[in-house]
This record gives sequence, structure tokens and C-alpha cells, in this order.
Amino acid sequence: MLKKAVCALAALSGAASAETMTCPVGGERFEAPVSAFCEGGARRTMLLMPEGCPPSPLLQCPQNFLPVYRDFSEQELPLVAQYMQTESYESSVDFSSYLLAYDIEKFLSVPDSPLPRLLLERGLWQDMSLISDAYFVDTFTYEFGGLSRNLEPDKQAEQLTRLAFVALLAGRSFKSEEYLAHAENAQAQGPDALDYLKAVRACVADQSQPHCRPDALIPGP
Repeated sequence: MLKKAVCALAALSGAASAETMTCPVGGERFEAPVSAFCEGGARRTMLLMPEGCPPSPLLQCPQNFLPVYRDFSEQELPLVAQYMQTESYESSVDFSSYLLAYDIEKFLSVPDSPLPRLLLERGLWQDMSLISDAYFVDTFTYEFGGLSRNLEPDKQAEQLTRLAFVALLAGRSFKSEEYLAHAENAQAQGPDALDYLKAVRACVADQSQPHCRPDALIPGP
């Protein structure tokens, strides 16, 4: 189930074809675009998105707005239907489809699942204006801050550096400095991690530089 979800999220970019789909809750049938797989370029943006592969919005059922991003088990479907009746769901349907899917995953409480983090990451890549939403930034920071402690030095440094960049874009400069200090303490050795750290450190010093946009590519050495 998780493998299918990860593959589906990875495919949400590129040229699209159409497919008839059935909403998991309510049974509504609808025509939806199905995007082709996008491998992306070798370089990454300042939000660590592969070059040239911005995700499409998640598919949503037209009537109840349920995001269609993975197959739910028979045990999960009643829980999803229950969550859809809550005020939290009703207040989120006009917001990011990825954040709505994230909230569903947290409600289902699947243990040790990386899917909530994947949804947040791709949600940010798809709609960079989410950086202006305090709830999203707090949630993104919580999920990826906890992840970074369990990674090898280069990956840990990259995740902490991205948290520093997100904090900077969100106007939280004091947190940006804090995450950069943690990233430097990770003692990364790889050129990609070091170039990214250098680029974000430069943005903290002067955010007007061209590479400090969230969609800009990480400068090379």
C-alpha cells in the first residue's frame, strides 16, 4: 500500500492522460488526469525539489473533495469517512490538497509511515505560498526536524539546512540561524550538502540574492 502511494506521489508531474476513477468514499465516478512519471534533472531547487519536476495538485473527488493519493484498506475506509465529517476536514477542503491528505494520514495514525512527510514535502513543492501559513510551517518543521536526527551526516545537514531556509522565507530568522548551526554541527562531507549549506548561509546574510527564491536552483561550487 505504501509503495503504491510513494509511486503515485512520484508520478504527479509531467504530461497527463485521462482515467476514470471511483472515489473511495461515496463511490462517485469521475474523469481525472493521470500524470506521467518525471525523473527530473540532476540539480535541485532551494527546497530540494528535483529540477523540472513540480508536482501537480493531488486528485480530489469532485463532490466531497477527498484527496485520492493511495488505496485505503477496508479497516481504514470507515475512519476516513468519519474524519470527513469533522470540522477540521470541512475547514481544510479549500486549502492545499496535500495538507488535507497529511491530516487524513495523521488521523489514521499509521505507525512509522514516511507518507505524511512525503505529502508535506510535495505539498510545499507544488504550492510554495504555503510558507506563509504558520500551521504548515510548524507542521513541516515538526515532521522534518524529528526525521533529521536519524539520518547520516550529509542527509541530516541537508534536512536541517532546508528547515533553516523555510524558516527564513517564513520570516523566522532566529530559527533559521538555529537550524543552520545544527546543520553545520552535522559535519557533512559531501559537496551537495556543503553547497546547499553555503547557499542558505548566504541567503541569511542577504536574502535579495537571486538564488534565495524557493524555486531557484542551488548554486554550484
